[in-house]
Amino acid sequence: MKLKNILLLLVLTSVTLHITAQEQRRKGYIGISIGPAIPMGEFKEEGSANTGVNLSLINFGYLFNNRVGIAANWFGGAHTVDVSQFGLANGMWSYGGLLAGPLVSTPIGSKVDFDARVQIGFSAANLKIDGYTIDGTGFAYGAGIGIRTHLAEKWSFNLNADVLTSNNKGDYMARKIQTIHPTIGLSYRLK
Repeated sequence: MKLKNILLLLVLTSVTLHITAQEQRRKGYIGISIGPAIPMGEFKEEGSANTGVNLSLINFGYLFNNRVGIAANWFGGAHTVDVSQFGLANGMWSYGGLLAGPLVSTPIGSKVDFDARVQIGFSAANLKIDGYTIDGTGFAYGAGIGIRTHLAEKWSFNLNADVLTSNNKGDYMARKIQTIHPTIGLSYRLK
């Protein structure tokens, strides 16, 4: 009987260890990130935008199954503008918006997830020079990739690279804003 009890104990211990070793994958995340905003194309050339800063106040992702879900991003950016060649003081481009779209996520290790997303949404922008402000709003879209490294059960460190394009129009504005955002951040892992 003792051998039978020992075998039963070993089997139960093995099953218990196997079950607890398989951590349930968390379904989503919500976080914040910051990094440089690198202007491209006509925004850099015609808009005279210098490298600025991007702040994503809310990075959100939620998986409907193990791989596919939805992502959203509430972001803002700012760039100084050098207009001294026109005899004006320096100015500032600022913009912000909300994007949402599909998210594809896959684990690439026991503590690392790789994410890819394509998003569309809305953007508002303004240019301030010498006390004058020009405003515009419009359609925005972006794409990005990211790596989330899980620091703990509920926290992840994020590295992201996103491309943003927005077409902002107003009474005196018709500007395409194109930027690259390499960012770092921290996110809370949702169940």
